[in-house]
Amino acid sequence: MKKIFLAAACAFFMTVPAALAQTNDTIQAAIDLDAKYATNMLKPGTKAPEFTLRTYDGRDIKLSQYRGSYVVLDFWASWCPDCRRDIPAMKALYEQFRDYGVQFVGISFDTDREAWAKTYWNRYQMNWTQVSELKKFRKNTFIDKLYKIDWIPSMYLIDPNGKVVMGTVEINKLKAKLESIDLQPKVSKADVLPTFEGGQEAIANYFARNQYHSIQAIRSKVHAEMTVLFNVEMDGSVTGARVVEVKNVQGTSKHFMKLDAAKQKQVLANCVEFYKEQAVRLTNRMVGWKPAMQNDRPIQARVTVPIIFQP
Repeated sequence: MKKIFLAAACAFFMTVPAALAQTNDTIQAAIDLDAKYATNMLKPGTKAPEFTLRTYDGRDIKLSQYRGSYVVLDFWASWCPDCRRDIPAMKALYEQFRDYGVQFVGISFDTDREAWAKTYWNRYQMNWTQVSELKKFRKNTFIDKLYKIDWIPSMYLIDPNGKVVMGTVEINKLKAKLESIDLQPKVSKADVLPTFEGGQEAIANYFARNQYHSIQAIRSKVHAEMTVLFNVEMDGSVTGARVVEVKNVQGTSKHFMKLDAAKQKQVLANCVEFYKEQAVRLTNRMVGWKPAMQNDRPIQARVTVPIIFQP
């Protein structure tokens, strides 16, 4: 009996630290970091101050050159642990929205030019525009005073008219705001747009005739609609296909309806990934495009096409 009691007591005390850790995590998650660190940031509707900052290779970048587009200003530094922690999330945000015309500008508070470049380029491959004063944060820099930056990482979203949409230190809030905006994939402008032999009907027939379906998609009768963005090159070939939108994903079979909610979610996620691969593969193999024309000469152009997957 004593052994049983001691074992139970040990088990109880072993669970206490885990329970406390979970409680602390919950409390931390409930804290509004903006209320603590972003109180001085520019308010929504404020005109975003103009600035000129320099890239590693000496090019001058001005905020005004992005007028007409949404712009994410990402204030960070290579020496900042919280900034480095957020880099993967910022990269994911860049990949998610770059095809929708959202511009990203990283504004670094590094003072060591080589350490800055090695971090954003060599180590993390942060492929959006990066600029810096290469001066000490909050002592010699002007951009922090201009944008009321008291903490890094900090982020602003600027609208196409040059006004502040939001300022935040929480990247998840920035992500939610971008996702709430009705953005459309940006395609190239040309005198004559690329055309596919046979038109939209031929495009739909091509994808319907050549698509494959996984066993899981067939059993669950998973339907999905996707939009693919790609380049039509000067010779009519297709390159760089990317899925930029997925919608109306649903399973309709009796087998699917019998699954619990968690299993249904997993099935749909698996099928979406399979269909994305199919969409890219099929798009890149398309033949029959006539290139765009500018001043009577063929040019590269970006276009979008819808694809419906239906077993």
